[in-house]
Amino acid sequence: MFESGSNSLVVEFSDYVVVVEPYAGGRGAKPTINKVREMFPNKPIKYVVNSHNHFDHLGGLRTAFHEGATIIAHSSNHDFYKNEVLSHDVWTLDPDRLSLYPPTEFDEGYQFENVDSRYTLSDGTRNLDIYYVQGSPHAEGMVMAYLPKEKILIEADVYTPPAPGAAMPTTPPAAAVNLYDNVKGYKLDVATIAGLHGRAVPWSDFLRFVNKPN
Repeated sequence: MFESGSNSLVVEFSDYVVVVEPYAGGRGAKPTINKVREMFPNKPIKYVVNSHNHFDHLGGLRTAFHEGATIIAHSSNHDFYKNEVLSHDVWTLDPDRLSLYPPTEFDEGYQFENVDSRYTLSDGTRNLDIYYVQGSPHAEGMVMAYLPKEKILIEADVYTPPAPGAAMPTTPPAAAVNLYDNVKGYKLDVATIAGLHGRAVPWSDFLRFVNKPN
């Protein structure tokens, strides 16, 4: 939501919320975070899930970190995020709040949860599972999120649903086929696929896209 063609998804738990990909775009991530707080005024944004390390998926992490959220990302990104993306070095051009007001009290514990193959958030009623997308040709260190109760898969970049009525690709993109292989490898029961670009569609639409059986 909030950026044309790009989505931030919010998952509500009993006493906090999780933002999957706090998009920034041209306006910064603060409007996204403000909107989430408006929707859930009594629940803090405790975690943000980052799908991978491409620039358009990193833009909101500095704002989310400054606001106190813990970042969940693949372990291979840890050093790059800590030393580069979340650096508190002084910015001379258009400094953001993390540069101007570094939250050193957060850094003592460093708000970063590593995903190796799988990581789960749970409140006893709802689970959010984060899986490493193995062998993705799009980016190393990519993760996808899954809500098992709702059977919703959340992914970034590797599948963007074509416009309704558009022809399916003659040769399915390798990254989309790899996503299918990961879903099957992890034995996930998916009913809906919610892309961080595009719109949510039934799993059957994705199967037609990659020309695979259920």
